[in-house]
Amino acid sequence: MDRDQPREAGAVAVRRVPPFVRRRPVSPPRRRRPAPLARARARTGFLLTAPALILVSVFFVLPLVLVCWMSLHNWPLFGATKFTGLHNYNQLLHDRTFGDSLLFTAEYTAIVTPIQVTAGYLLAVMVRHRLRGVGFFRTVFFMPVVVGFAATAYVFLIMLTPGTGVINAIGHALGLSNGQTNWLASPGLGLLVTVVLLTWKTVGIAMILFMAGMQAVPEELHEAAKVDGAGWWKREYKVTLPLIRRTTALVLVLTVAGAILSFDQFFILTHGGPDNATLTAVLWIYTVAFFQYRFGYAAALSIVLLLLLILLSVAQIRALRGGDSG
Repeated sequence: MDRDQPREAGAVAVRRVPPFVRRRPVSPPRRRRPAPLARARARTGFLLTAPALILVSVFFVLPLVLVCWMSLHNWPLFGATKFTGLHNYNQLLHDRTFGDSLLFTAEYTAIVTPIQVTAGYLLAVMVRHRLRGVGFFRTVFFMPVVVGFAATAYVFLIMLTPGTGVINAIGHALGLSNGQTNWLASPGLGLLVTVVLLTWKTVGIAMILFMAGMQAVPEELHEAAKVDGAGWWKREYKVTLPLIRRTTALVLVLTVAGAILSFDQFFILTHGGPDNATLTAVLWIYTVAFFQYRFGYAAALSIVLLLLLILLSVAQIRALRGGDSG
């Protein structure tokens, strides 16, 4: 086309590249090698976490793998083991005692969980402010946590002994009983005693967790809500509770897990009686393993209980953190 010839309307000028001009191929960006300082930090981090990884592997991962392997075998106390596949899992479907123990464990968990969470929250409200004398009450409320479960259960057992226990002595002095009440003979009283024991023993953990979450809430939000005319309950419900949702999820998961895995108090106080009325799932697994010596079947029961606990924990976390975008 001649340069002097006018271009048509709408025509686009195309710039021709001479054939002798070659375009260089675009090479991909080079990956930067980690600096020596970054590699040193990575090695240091691995060395610092290695003891924890070794402990978790030795005391959790390997035992879990062994339990899974045992659950597929007929594993007696003495003699050779025999591979049975899923026979143990099929057997637990027809184990009425295990089903009853799961029902009682669910009932116990449903009773003790709201009591624990509510009591822990109220205690945290009492001690969350840095005032004179608050440290004393924090120590008093948390002190039962450091006492072992077995020691606490034996103390309660002595206090509840008919005729000589301090609880019966107080009841007899007040004219409420004849001093011979057997608190652990009936399922209702036995359940009541264990609920009181667990609440007194572990409510300090919920208190500390709630207190830490409350202290992280900016005080300006409470002041602004107070200026707007919000009362104490409205400030707690509209300001504090939404901001400590993650803490509530943690407390709920720990409380439910602790209730499902309850063993010491029932083993020492009620022995699962009367007539297996207070038999928990963990106590039944212990009975199958160390009284009946059916280790393979006990391993299968343990795996099923672990899966149920994982499902419950995941459901609780999703339910409480579903609306949390942070």
